[in-house]
Amino acid sequence: MNIKNKLSICVALGCIAFALVGCGRTAVNAQGNQMTQKVKVSVEKNYFLYEDLPELSIDKNADSENIKSIINKLPILADYLEIKDAKIENSDIGVGLVLEYDEIYDKAKQLKLSENPLYHSPYFNTFKFNNSMLLMLENEYISYIKTVVNIPKEYVEGTEEKIVDEISRESLLQKNINFEYMKENQSYYNELLEFNNAIYADRLFYNRIRLGSDEETLLLRNGDPDKREEKDDLESIYTYGDENSYTSFKLTPKNNGSGELEVSAISVHPNKEDINGGELLYNLGLLPNENEYLKKVQVTDYLGDPVFEIADADYYRISSDISDYLYFIYSEDGEVIEYGICKWIIPVN
Repeated sequence: MNIKNKLSICVALGCIAFALVGCGRTAVNAQGNQMTQKVKVSVEKNYFLYEDLPELSIDKNADSENIKSIINKLPILADYLEIKDAKIENSDIGVGLVLEYDEIYDKAKQLKLSENPLYHSPYFNTFKFNNSMLLMLENEYISYIKTVVNIPKEYVEGTEEKIVDEISRESLLQKNINFEYMKENQSYYNELLEFNNAIYADRLFYNRIRLGSDEETLLLRNGDPDKREEKDDLESIYTYGDENSYTSFKLTPKNNGSGELEVSAISVHPNKEDINGGELLYNLGLLPNENEYLKKVQVTDYLGDPVFEIADADYYRISSDISDYLYFIYSEDGEVIEYGICKWIIPVN
């Protein structure tokens, strides 16, 4: 499926109710009252408005301060990053825009992570992608955008002093991004940015098991499950742990007709004392306080408003696929009693 077709699906996903394909407890409830609950769709957008595109125009001879003032109109890559320098450069592959950021340690440490939070930042990579795309959309002479982040000395030990990433126009064209069509079509513009306006999925795994991992890899990484449920030929659930704290993996057939199973949902049921299974949260930079459940207010403060709210569950889209979501289920007291990642499908009827 090409990206334009996927983006059409994205519009449909934002306009209709869904049937959840396997998110532990939610999957069971989907057959009952849960499907009758009202779906709340977030209308807040975190990307640049179509009509404001001319504000991103950069003169080839602009100085650093002028370019920085334009960059500051875009969504920030992370709260603890500040732009230090910006310049136009010429290289063998064309004209590039170099954006240099400082990571501010006093702001970063407020997240109370033992590691650099930049490596966990849920939106850094997707926002960087979107911002680069917008700048190249408005400035046709730019061949690539290089993002440089200076790491504070407090985080440098065991890592690099800088993070350098480059996104080229050619790489975007290879992803079937049609700049000319996007420049003339507001719908395509919004769909494409929403498609990439998601939590970065590369770190969302449990013991290296991700959505789409095959059954063999699951068993190799985790061993035989403590509990195995064979729902039917189309669904199996492998559970590790006990009734106090456990993680379940839903397996369904791959779409290639091979009959092989792949992971289509990972559901974690934590307890206060043991954060076994907290790897997904840690990778996001989102951990509960010691001997406490994670709170809804902590989730929304860090991730923002969810894309969907169904009953007592919130859903955030992740970047691995148009149908992939991170979800949290809350108690009446606003404590996270289940979380995980899963796939959705549009209901048949």
